[in-house]
Amino acid sequence: MRIAFVGCGAAGRALARLWVNAGHEIGAVHARTHAAEAVAAIGAGVVDGPLDDADVVVFGVPDDALAEVAASVRLGAGQVALHLSGAHPSSLLLPTGARTASLHPLCAFASLDVDMTGKWCFVEGHAVEVAEALARDLGARVSRIDTEGKTLYHAAAAIASNYLVTLFAWAQRTMDQAGVAGEDGADALLALMRGALENVQSEGVPLALTGPISRGDVAVVRSHLDALPEAEKPLYKALLLATLPVAEAKGTLSEAAARELRVLAR
Repeated sequence: MRIAFVGCGAAGRALARLWVNAGHEIGAVHARTHAAEAVAAIGAGVVDGPLDDADVVVFGVPDDALAEVAASVRLGAGQVALHLSGAHPSSLLLPTGARTASLHPLCAFASLDVDMTGKWCFVEGHAVEVAEALARDLGARVSRIDTEGKTLYHAAAAIASNYLVTLFAWAQRTMDQAGVAGEDGADALLALMRGALENVQSEGVPLALTGPISRGDVAVVRSHLDALPEAEKPLYKALLLATLPVAEAKGTLSEAAARELRVLAR
């Protein structure tokens, strides 16, 4: 297929290189800035070339600009307009006049040399079969999702990835306050988090849950709240409340302890 780009940032450039390696042809590359840099990074493409000779036009613009850009581009009914956003449905591209689809790689693009083997792409839209084929050409694992579920899908991804970083930052800061500063604290926390994720993979939820909430150690949880800075207590309580159903499903938390912990979470 001949693939063109409207907007070509880090994700677009990395995917374009993989598609070239898979035998696809890169056509026009449009961008508000740095289109020439994108072409150079991909090693293929034509700066500001025509879009009408492309089979697929990939919209790689920021999420907040997607609707505005889609409204300014006119494509043919035989073309496919495809965006890379995890937050928006493919229907946002309907103003282009083309068949629409979305392809969201569920991974971070820290460099152009991305290996998609084993990583996931989620696809949807009227032209979902085209998005699915392109995702498979990346070497990725592919799953179709409902267009209506796109926002919740993206929220799940943010919870799993972005908030995991936030939780690490909070844990590291708390470790520093405890007097375990520097690399020792960070390395220990990273090992602990990896172990928890490995347990989720091997044992599943809720068996992977450990710690004072799982055991019903009310006094320990109360001591955490007493020790934490006032500004951090609401987040701890919110996470405590969210963890209680998991602990109850595991079967290691007594009803009495669960009641006491819910009171602490208020």
